[in-house]
Amino acid sequence: MLIAMAVVAACMAANARRLRARLRRLRTLPGPGDGPPDPAFVLLTAPHVDVPDDVARAAEDYARRNGLGLLDLLPRDIPVDGALDLARHTEFDAYRDDPFCMGRGACHAVLASRDAVAAAGLDGARVLDPDALGAATARLKLYVERADIVVAEIAGRDQTAYRRARMRALALVIPQTLALPQTLAAMAAGLLLVAGSAAVAPAAGLLLALWYCAVPELIFAGTPVRPRDLHRVSLLRLLYVPVSIVRTLAAPRTAWERELLARREEARAWYRAELERGVERFLGPRSPECPWCGSGELRGHVVARDILQGKPGRFTLERCASCGHVFQNPRVTPEGLAFYYKDVYDGLGDVLAERILSSNTSWYLARAAMVRRTTEPRSWLDVGTGKGHFARAARTVLPATRLDGLDFGPAVVEGARRGWIDRAYHGEFLDLAPDLAGRYDVISMHHYLEHTADPLGELDAAAKVLPPGGHLLIEMPDPESWFGKALRGFWVPWLAPQHLHMIPLGNLRDALERRGLEIVAEERREADQGPDFAASAAAVVNLLGLDVDRPWWPRVPGAREYARVLATLVLAAPLMGAAVLLDALTVPIARRNSNAYRVLARKNPG
Repeated sequence: MLIAMAVVAACMAANARRLRARLRRLRTLPGPGDGPPDPAFVLLTAPHVDVPDDVARAAEDYARRNGLGLLDLLPRDIPVDGALDLARHTEFDAYRDDPFCMGRGACHAVLASRDAVAAAGLDGARVLDPDALGAATARLKLYVERADIVVAEIAGRDQTAYRRARMRALALVIPQTLALPQTLAAMAAGLLLVAGSAAVAPAAGLLLALWYCAVPELIFAGTPVRPRDLHRVSLLRLLYVPVSIVRTLAAPRTAWERELLARREEARAWYRAELERGVERFLGPRSPECPWCGSGELRGHVVARDILQGKPGRFTLERCASCGHVFQNPRVTPEGLAFYYKDVYDGLGDVLAERILSSNTSWYLARAAMVRRTTEPRSWLDVGTGKGHFARAARTVLPATRLDGLDFGPAVVEGARRGWIDRAYHGEFLDLAPDLAGRYDVISMHHYLEHTADPLGELDAAAKVLPPGGHLLIEMPDPESWFGKALRGFWVPWLAPQHLHMIPLGNLRDALERRGLEIVAEERREADQGPDFAASAAAVVNLLGLDVDRPWWPRVPGAREYARVLATLVLAAPLMGAAVLLDALTVPIARRNSNAYRVLARKNPG
């Protein structure tokens, strides 16, 4: 028991050191400033937050000197909870230097360029609830290249009553899934560990409790942030934490949260009506032949579920014994795909998708680098571009290239509005291809073909659109990966039911060569999408239900479901730990068995 308590104390110390190191990297706003307000900037604040004129002028000066389009003002005396909520999920140096991450802040005051405010559609009120301000910060960052968070001398009310709203706002912009019950459950778990230790071993438990209370003082020592309630929280932390949890749960909902909940309830009613009709109707007839080679030698390969959202249904993937092609059989109907795609990349899933896609910059740059080693394109069409996250990153290394995007969803129009793609094509590639012939040196299909109903037809279209000497870049999951066989239905790249076709690399090579395209380069390990076991473990935790508000789940949020969240969190730690260990042990296998591949092909003259 003493060893376990020592481990808990060491973990507290390591976490405190981590948070303190982050807070020490915060910059303090120079000041005071003077002169008239700068019309190029707009100041947005939460209610009861006072930003003095000289601080506002200093913020404008700081933003101009550093080329910032977005500057979040963090009160020096922000309450402990507010500072910790932000520090837990923000590497301030990385945020300052990364032009592609999502916007975040303390939800007190935000200075933004007027152009960004207009582009983000935020020309209305200048005083917003904390959660609405957090959502505005996340959206504004999409329209600026540089942002920062600085400590400033601004005054605001104690935010205990606003904590529910603030955590909702943080849920929009942090890298991991975060909902209100998860954060509170984690706080409660830490307190219970201390209380349990004191009950089992009073003497040692008392020392652990004293250390638990001293941790906040350690975190903020030597940082530019000095919470006004720091000493009170530290002294009374054993009482403060449960009171804070209760007050957070009892805090009144803001207008923004009520609107969000209303959207969820509206979606819940729609999903309930759809589910009552059964999901079996979303499956079409089973095909007796392989769609790639026409063979009738089909074998059951894997049965998968929707591990992304947890929507009901089971989907069979079959493998052709003749050519190795893996495909969904029976295939989900167009009506079914609309059901399973709903709220994934748009609607209720828009922000989560934005967060995931914004975190993949290194992959985007690797794709561009693969092409640059062969050619410097003048024009590039990204098929299946979504909002254009790839083009946003690629233009930083291809400044002279016109980067256009095509997608069947309306997100591509938003990408053009953000300035990430130069021209947006909204529609199906097969329908638009005749009008695109000869316009592009490079066409890319990144994790696109596996979503299409007719991948061979898509390749035909690409071959016709490309001019002689033009290049086609394709990246997609590798169905021959060892991890797909080991993890079966929980291997994330199966991504049922969205992925209709999984094409072995040899099959793709042959198909490209038959269409007059010569393979220029291949990448496997470089295209890997990350640790397989950890991703699958996260999928399991996701299926168990950390998000109790999913409108397509039959369960309704309540005390029982929050208890389920706590139990899932307890399970998540050992499960994720074991997954990380397995990923480390299988590195030699991973080096030879990437979960994705990348192919660059050139169209032969004539």
